[in-house]
Amino acid sequence: MDMPRLGPAHEALKAFVGEWTGTEELAASPWAPAATASAECEYLLALNGFAVVQHYRQRREDGSEFLGHNVFTADPATGETLWYGFDSYGFPPESPARGGWTGATLTLEKQTARGVARHRLTPEGGTLTHEIDVRMGENPAYSPFLRARYTRKGQ
Repeated sequence: MDMPRLGPAHEALKAFVGEWTGTEELAASPWAPAATASAECEYLLALNGFAVVQHYRQRREDGSEFLGHNVFTADPATGETLWYGFDSYGFPPESPARGGWTGATLTLEKQTARGVARHRLTPEGGTLTHEIDVRMGENPAYSPFLRARYTRKGQ
């Protein structure tokens, strides 16, 4: 059996490594009302470069928090980037979000019984943007859910 090797998807994930802080604009959802939040993200290179682990903390204006621990890696069979997410809402990942890079933007899509979420993450130097659009229920159209802009600490 051939062992997986580090490839372009692993290398691209290194652009996230570091500590980030920023502001998020969130649309209303079944889990929370529309809000503005501050967030901190730390991305760490792990497992000899086969993964990047993210620790995430969001603080909303009302004082509530949303926490996440996420693992990014690559599928050795397809080269796709995978994102396994665990969060303080408590929904375990049924399967990872999957996707790939177009230029500097990583686009990932995750399907669950609750709907479909499409994430676009763009790390460019000292700035990281994250946009999430969701499709819930039978609605065929995506709606904006999150618009975030983070700055790398130390820049």
